[in-house]
Amino acid sequence: MYLDPAFRRVVLRQVHNDTTRMVAPSYGFDLIPVVRHAWKSWGLEMGQHVCVLAVFVTGFMVNPPAILAVASGLGLWHLSRLMVRSAVAVLPLRSKEAMDRLLWRTRWRSESDELRQQTRLLQLSGVGCGVLIVTPPLIAGISQTSLDEMAIAAVLFTLLIVLAVAGRGAIHQLCLNRMHDTGPLRPRKLTRREQTINDQQSHPYVVYRRPSPQETEESKEDLDFDLLDSKTSPFVGSGKLIHRWTPPLTIQLLSSEGGPNISMEERERMAPPFKAHELVAHLKEAMGAMGDASDPTRLRGFDRNDRLYIAEADVPPGPEWLRERPDRDDIGRIVDDPHGIAHHFLEIRTSVTGEVMTTVFLRVSIKGRALSLDFAACALTRTPAEYHLLNAFKENDRSAVLRSAFRGLRNLPAGVAEARSLVEAPSFLIGAALARRNRLLVPRRGATIGAQLSIREEKSVPWNQAQLDKATIYDYMKLIEQRLLKAAEEFLESKKVDTSAFNKKATSIVNMGVLSMGGKIEMKQSAVGANAQVRPDTRESDDSYGDSPME
Repeated sequence: MYLDPAFRRVVLRQVHNDTTRMVAPSYGFDLIPVVRHAWKSWGLEMGQHVCVLAVFVTGFMVNPPAILAVASGLGLWHLSRLMVRSAVAVLPLRSKEAMDRLLWRTRWRSESDELRQQTRLLQLSGVGCGVLIVTPPLIAGISQTSLDEMAIAAVLFTLLIVLAVAGRGAIHQLCLNRMHDTGPLRPRKLTRREQTINDQQSHPYVVYRRPSPQETEESKEDLDFDLLDSKTSPFVGSGKLIHRWTPPLTIQLLSSEGGPNISMEERERMAPPFKAHELVAHLKEAMGAMGDASDPTRLRGFDRNDRLYIAEADVPPGPEWLRERPDRDDIGRIVDDPHGIAHHFLEIRTSVTGEVMTTVFLRVSIKGRALSLDFAACALTRTPAEYHLLNAFKENDRSAVLRSAFRGLRNLPAGVAEARSLVEAPSFLIGAALARRNRLLVPRRGATIGAQLSIREEKSVPWNQAQLDKATIYDYMKLIEQRLLKAAEEFLESKKVDTSAFNKKATSIVNMGVLSMGGKIEMKQSAVGANAQVRPDTRESDDSYGDSPME
């Protein structure tokens, strides 16, 4: 929250202030400290902007020439840095252009365009610096003010601005240090909106959004694994869908009693030998040993939950489950109803390192005198490396506070210019005031209550960049998968159900599961056929320099 202002605005607008939609489930983190520190960071930023704005307003009222000189100095600071960067970019481009002319080499249009842009930027910044240099003397002459007096007042106003910016940077780092040194970050008392967020982030019901036909009308080359699985996954907030049994594992509920010559009709029972919720309860109990606190080999961060997934279009107006959570009996009835609008999944999750989350979902249903097991696995990868800055050497002590203060001064003009964000402050405050009322409980025409984003998913490393964690994630997934299969087999045997078909399918899933992990092969810059060639450089040549003599 303190390191990413753009992400902070998303949290405040779409998580805290948006009460028309549910909050996405939280996996491996608590959303309450995130929201609380987002407001603290936003308050620090707005405090700096208010102080800077107060300095400028006071300056215009007391000594307008001096405050104009301050503005000119800040503009000169910004343009001079821009001019230096442009000059550093122009010099090598000019040298390369001269060598290309001398050696009759082909000039690419992108290089010529970049040279023209950097040259234009250098010229404009140079002219701007010249104008800003002569502006203070002109202002002093027009206002008939002594240049020395104006300079003293300008220095005073500049020091006040520096104090505001540096103070905010120091307090910013102090807050980060306190977060790093303290234990639990969860506040003792929650606001009304925070209490609602806390209830929703762990609510059994999860509302997912079905893709509209317009969203699925893509060209064939765009229909890759990411679009087909990740974008349509109902498992909101759990990360990348990395594995799924397709189709689900199904077996006939035939009695194990009798010989092999008995027909299927004779081995079938009119009523199933067990209810679906009984198998779910057995699996939940059997999986608990993997997270036993007394076991040194336990899976870290192990937890089991019941999740009820319902499509956004199927949510009735003002559903009762928003006011009162379903109890065990309600969940059992949903598990036993395979044709209901809500789909029950047994959720089993474990955290590999505290950040990398592996979550397994299993749906148990009995229909058509058969048992169906629908298995899926999702993974949350690590957060970006810059979010772990405090874990580095000398980044959480007193010297870090001083560096943070000077870091704000290094780009002082940009920090002052950001005061324009005060314009949107009223909308944040009004939204926070309105967020005290939970508008989910009020039926509205055309209302959609599904979560629009998961902030943990938004700030996860892309799956194709998590190569070092993939093996660990799949390892944990297979451990949970195999124990689920074994526990289900033992339960079926206890109910005198023939498990021969189940054993064959389970063995096939364990051995061949790698084929359905969701991997894909990409072929780029490939050539097929005799004498086929690939030209990877697709840039356009700059015709203004003529053709190369080799062409």
